Amino acid sequence: MTSCGLKRSKDSSTRPSAEGKDLPTSTGNARPRSHSQYNRYAQCGEAYRLERIERRLSNPAGWFVQGTAVHSGVEAYERSGRSLSRAQVADCYRQSWERELAAGLAKQSDTNQWMTGGFKSGSKDLADRRELGEHQVLDYIDYAEQSGESIWTTPDGKPAIELEFKINLGAVPVRGFIDQVVSTPYGLTVRDIKTGTKKQSSALQLALYRRAIWETYQVDITWGDFFTCARKGRSPKQGGPTEPYDLTRIDQHWLEAQYAAMDAAERNGVYLANPGDHCVTCGVSRFCKAKGD
Repeated sequence: MTSCGLKRSKDSSTRPSAEGKDLPTSTGNARPRSHSQYNRYAQCGEAYRLERIERRLSNPAGWFVQGTAVHSGVEAYERSGRSLSRAQVADCYRQSWERELAAGLAKQSDTNQWMTGGFKSGSKDLADRRELGEHQVLDYIDYAEQSGESIWTTPDGKPAIELEFKINLGAVPVRGFIDQVVSTPYGLTVRDIKTGTKKQSSALQLALYRRAIWETYQVDITWGDFFTCARKGRSPKQGGPTEPYDLTRIDQHWLEAQYAAMDAAERNGVYLANPGDHCVTCGVSRFCKAKGD
């Protein structure tokens, strides 16, 4: 047993329990879950159902194009051992942008129908985000060169960039990708890169990644953070990580119970609508009966 309460289970298929009681489950083949599934389901079950069960076509958004392109630029820079020039990294970013834009246009050719989350036209939003995303990638390079931090190499020799994992969280198989694991002055840190302005409300995503590193490599990581990319405009801001989260404060048995509950509820067809501010950025809101459509 480690000081933070992580322990490799001899039988990871054993159904977890809470307060001595079996957690609910359902029969059938196990369904792989992810943080994005869990987060979407917890935010609004009806949106989850429309997107993932009914497969309703979601409206594209410039922030999806921007986010993927920024991650591609950062990944290319880090995978090169930070040897790519700024021009080369910017070119990687632009190539990814064009690919993601083309995919979005294939779904909805009229950019004025794209989600913007504000009052901009779709075309204006895309132009602004394309410029902002390139700025964010180049600003990331500035941070990386000055920070003294470095990308961790896993015990099997992989650079911990877009690190794929497949684990069992209790009885629930969970899959995903970790943006980065970084060597920082306070120790190894799991890091997720965010291109938007929304402040993260919890470290559950990072706690899952901590568990994934432990299950995969038997390496215990205490810290996690979010890298908030640079901003432009009237309130410009350089990019950088948030204050580190102590991930040992999130109980792993509780995390197992959360995923078990989500898995059981979804498999039993429980989808509760939860209308709120997030409806503005929901790509399937036009199909939602809770909105009166």
